[in-house]
Amino acid sequence: MPTLTVTITTPDELRLEGRLSVPVGPARGGVVVCHPHPRYGGTMSSSLVAAIWRELAARDWVALRFNFRGAGRSEGRYERGVGELKDVAAAFDLVASEAGKAPVAAVGWSFGALVALAGVVADERVGAYVGVAPPIVVSHEIDLPPLPPEERLQTWRGRALAVCGTEDPFCRPHALERWIAAIPGGRMQIFDGADHFFSEAKVELAQTVADFLGDG
Repeated sequence: MPTLTVTITTPDELRLEGRLSVPVGPARGGVVVCHPHPRYGGTMSSSLVAAIWRELAARDWVALRFNFRGAGRSEGRYERGVGELKDVAAAFDLVASEAGKAPVAAVGWSFGALVALAGVVADERVGAYVGVAPPIVVSHEIDLPPLPPEERLQTWRGRALAVCGTEDPFCRPHALERWIAAIPGGRMQIFDGADHFFSEAKVELAQTVADFLGDG
């Protein structure tokens, strides 16, 4: 599976760095993997992001991980999850062009799960979404993108999976159940004993994500 260092140009002409894996044979689909909050050290090199990306690449997806604006070597600055939507849109353009007629999907972890969801419901090309540990339970002030408008969620016709661990202080199972219920057809999976970083369950989590996306 060839891996390329790529530059993504956003609608507002910022240059973002990314890593793209392209299968040798026909692609199963194209998938964008979004990283955690850049103000708390999240980048495309975060271990869980890399694990998910590798698993998808191994299963013949055109798989892209990239740094949001202001993170790593990407141009621009952090924009509270708003400007980052333009980053996701540009990422979808890239994987869609590489995947041809194959389906497009999105995966996001933590902050990336919220940004990815907002991007997904605004793009009719995207037919599947996985939100890993969206930070929907926080005990202090933090910049987070809001849930997309209800009408957008209700009219999106893709498949959705939300995942969290029982030991995650930022994504409690009972809260996640209410959160994913806003997406028609959405379902959830709980990892017993896992924390926000899935420290002991990275491989299992990556396999779960790839299994769900491959079921479509």
